[in-house]
Amino acid sequence: MQFIRQVVPKHKTFITRYISTATKEARPPKMPRYTPQNQQILDETMIPGPYLRFFKTKREKKRHDNGKLISPDTGALDLYTSPARPINFNEFDSAPTIAQERLSERLNRAISTMYTMETLPTKWVTLDHLTIRGVKVSRNLRKCRVLYEPTSTVKRERGNVHRALQDYTPLLNTLIRTHALLKRPLSIKFIPDTQTKELDDIFHRLEAEEKDSLLLPEEKLE
Repeated sequence: MQFIRQVVPKHKTFITRYISTATKEARPPKMPRYTPQNQQILDETMIPGPYLRFFKTKREKKRHDNGKLISPDTGALDLYTSPARPINFNEFDSAPTIAQERLSERLNRAISTMYTMETLPTKWVTLDHLTIRGVKVSRNLRKCRVLYEPTSTVKRERGNVHRALQDYTPLLNTLIRTHALLKRPLSIKFIPDTQTKELDDIFHRLEAEEKDSLLLPEEKLE
């Protein structure tokens, strides 16, 4: 920036003023609207207005060191953005929102109504052979998991329950959405509840070990 001294007369007196002149950077030459090849095509052929944008000159973008494309006018600018919420690899395991809890309760009531009012195609999908452990809804309210556990301990009967739920999932999906009076599409899947079973097994094992530890001192006293 340079300062130019200038003397300006005012009311028969001389006042010294300083006028600053900032050195302006030379702007890059403006790119032509159409390239010579495209301009020749437009001169020879009548192109409808909406399609003229395909003939306009496009700015070339250079690739930065990190692989991102940048405009030559803007230079290398590193922009750091953060997501609106933390990304969870399994959105069903995160803490549910109020909307998720409300939809989960609504679907739970719809499942109870379905088992009360509807005649199901096979006995293996009824509450006589399985127990509903819970209902989980995804954050976008588009997916639902119904956690279940077969009541029988026989391997063959448990397999029948798993296969029946897989075969009749589309029918059960339609019945649940009908009783829940849902307007938006929702994907409902029946998933075996393995986590609750594992926790129950650990709890029973710890309970048995605690009983054994209490019985050992009594046996020593005898």
